Formats: sequence, C-alpha cells, structure tokens
Amino acid sequence: MYDVDGNGVIDIQEMTKIVQAIYDMLGACSSNRPADSAEERAKNIFAKMDENNDGQLTQEEFLKGCLQDEELSKMLAP
Repeated sequence: MYDVDGNGVIDIQEMTKIVQAIYDMLGACSSNRPADSAEERAKNIFAKMDENNDGQLTQEEFLKGCLQDEELSKMLAP
C-alpha cells in the first residue's frame, strides 16, 4: 500500500511522501496537524521500524512497527 514504486520495500523518500500526503489531508486545521515536519516524522518512523538499519522497510518490519505503535498506526491507517 505504501510501497509507491512497487519494489517490495518502503524507503525514506516514500515514507516522507506518504507522511506529507497525510499532513496535507489534515489541512489547515492546525490542532490536528503534528508539530514535526514530514521529514522528521518519516525519520522517526524509520528509527522505530527499520530493525536491520538497511534504510528500507520490508512488509514485515512495517506491519510489526504499526502493531507496536498505536499513534503511528492511527496516522497511517486509511
């Protein structure tokens, strides 16, 4: 779903685009928009999920990370 280029993994650029799109959907309602930038949020996501530190999230890493982080799961849910 979040693997934009279809290569089987999510990289930091894809995650940043996804987070930015979510931020854009939140729109001008500043009370709903997180304080950190899309880039910062994507880096934080990777710090939590990228277990082998290869700069890519496998489907397994992504799903495991979402299940362990309620806030992140809510943010990324369709």
